[in-house]
Amino acid sequence: MKIIAESAFNHNGNYNELLNLALESQKAGADFFTAQVMNVNAFCKSDYDKYDLYKNTEFSASQWVSFFDFCNENDIKLIPCVLDEISFKLCYNNGFRLLKIHATDITNEPFLKLLSSKNDIKIILETQCATMFEIDFACRILGKERIESIFSGFSNYPTEIEDLNLNVIESLKKKYDLPIGFADHSLDTTNIPLMVLAKGYSYLEKHITISRNKRHYDYQVSLYPEEFSVMVRLLKHYFKALGSHVKHPVLNESKYRSIMYKKVVLNEKTLKRSNDGEYFIEKKINSFDKKNIVVALIARLKSKRLEQKVLKPFHNNLLVVDLYNRISSSKKFKTVLATSDLKEDYPLCEIFSNNGFNLFKGDAVSVIDRMLSLAFEEKAASIFRVTGDNPFTDPYLMEEMVTLQNEYELDYVRVNNVPFGIGAELYSTKYLWNLYMNLETTYYSEYLTWYAINDKKVRIGCLDVESNYSNQLINLSVDVKEDYLRCKSILRKFKNKKFEEISLKDILNSLEDINTLNVNKEIKLPEGNKITLKDYLELIEGKNYVIRKKIIF
Repeated sequence: MKIIAESAFNHNGNYNELLNLALESQKAGADFFTAQVMNVNAFCKSDYDKYDLYKNTEFSASQWVSFFDFCNENDIKLIPCVLDEISFKLCYNNGFRLLKIHATDITNEPFLKLLSSKNDIKIILETQCATMFEIDFACRILGKERIESIFSGFSNYPTEIEDLNLNVIESLKKKYDLPIGFADHSLDTTNIPLMVLAKGYSYLEKHITISRNKRHYDYQVSLYPEEFSVMVRLLKHYFKALGSHVKHPVLNESKYRSIMYKKVVLNEKTLKRSNDGEYFIEKKINSFDKKNIVVALIARLKSKRLEQKVLKPFHNNLLVVDLYNRISSSKKFKTVLATSDLKEDYPLCEIFSNNGFNLFKGDAVSVIDRMLSLAFEEKAASIFRVTGDNPFTDPYLMEEMVTLQNEYELDYVRVNNVPFGIGAELYSTKYLWNLYMNLETTYYSEYLTWYAINDKKVRIGCLDVESNYSNQLINLSVDVKEDYLRCKSILRKFKNKKFEEISLKDILNSLEDINTLNVNKEIKLPEGNKITLKDYLELIEGKNYVIRKKIIF
C-alpha cells in the first residue's frame, strides 16, 4: 500500500509553508506528496461563497513551476491534484503524467473529455460525496486504461467511524477491477489505517500539517509530521504480515516439514514419521514414465494491455487454437490448455471443451501450482511450459529439447538465439517440484524462467539456433496491439499454408523487415524488480550449461 501525504490548505497560501510540508512528508516516509493546483478564476465564480478563501491561498503559475522544480531537486514524488483546465495544462506541460482529480470534477464532462484526450496520463479519481452512477459516468469518459486508482473516502472533517465505509472496496474492486485508494479524514492514526491496509486498499491518503495550532483550513484531520512518521512506520511494519495472497510454506517452515511430514516406508502399509523413506508426492513423481511428456499451454483471459488476446483471430483460427493445433502436430507429447476455473476464463474453457481439445483448470494465480497439478494428473515425468501468447512456438524445437533432456538427464531445457515467442521451456517434474519447495512464495511463479536460470544447482541444457535469419532481439510474443499486428503481418506471407505447416525456417526467413528490440528495454522481474534486456540476455548466455547443442538452419 502506498501512502500519500495531502497538503490540502495547510499551507495557508504561504509558499514557504508549502515547501516545508513537502519536505516533512518526505522525511515522514510518505511515498507521495499531493497538493491542489488551482487557478481560482477558472475554478469558481467571483460571487461563490468561498471565492475569497481560495483567492487568499492561491499560488501563481510561476510559483507552481518553481515548486515542481523544488520537488524534482529533492526527489519528492508529487501528485498534483488539478482543479481546473488551466491547472491541468500547467501540470501536463511540466511533465506530470500521474495526476489526481478531485470529486468536484466527477461530472465535469468538458474537463473529463480533455483528460481523456491524453493517452499518456494516469488519473487518481476521488469520489467523496459521489454516487455509483457518477463514478460510472466519469470512468466511461476517462476510460479504464487511464485510471490508476479510484479513491473512496468521506468528506466530513473529521469523519466519524460509522461513516468510513471501508467495505466499499469490495464492490468497487468487483465492478471496476482497479486499485482502490482511501482518503482517510478520521483522527485515527493506528487502527483505521491498519484496517485500510488489511482490507487491501492500494493507497492511503492522510492530511499533513506543520502545526494544528495555526488552525489552517484543514487542521482538524491533519497529522503533525511526527505523527505521520509513526503511522508510516506502523503500516510498513504490519504490511509484512499480509504476505503474498498465496498459501505456500515459507522458508522458515522448511525445517519443520522434515520432522512433521510422514513418509512411505518399506514394509509399512501406511505412511509414518520416519528418518528413512520418501515423501509420498516425491515418490509418485519419481515413478512417472520418462517417455510421458505433457505440454502446459498456459493461457487465461486476464490481459489488460490487449484484452482477450489469445482469442483474437489469427491464421486459420483463434490465436490460442492455432497454437494448440500447431503443437499438437507432434506425437511426442500431449498438449493441454492449462487455464483456471475462474468465471473470467469460461469463454476460453468453453471453446476448448466444445472442440474436444485437452483442457485442465488449475490455480488462477500460481503458474507452478497449475503446471505441477497437470503433470501429476497426467503422470508426466516432464512438462513443457508454453505461454498462450507465443503463437509461433515451434514443435520441432520442442522435440529436439526432449531428446536433449533424455540424453543428458537435464532438469531444465531452453532455446537460445531465437526471437521471443519461438522457444518453449522444458522442466523435469522432479526438478519443478524441488524448485516449488524452495520458493518463498508462488505468487510470482509466472516468472518461472527467472527462478530456473538463477538456480545454481540446476542441470540446464539449451539448443543454440544458428541461422542467417534468426535474431533474439525480435519479439514474436503478443502482449500489446503492436505485437499482434507484427505477427499478423508475418502470417500474410503464408496465407495459403495451414498454420501447423509453417516451419521455423519459414518464420526466420520472414523477419527481414521486423524492427528489433531496444537492448535497454526493461523486463519485469518478481516483486516489482526489473532488468534490462541486455543484462538478461548476458545472464542467459553466461549460464553454466551442461550441454549446448547447435541447431543449424
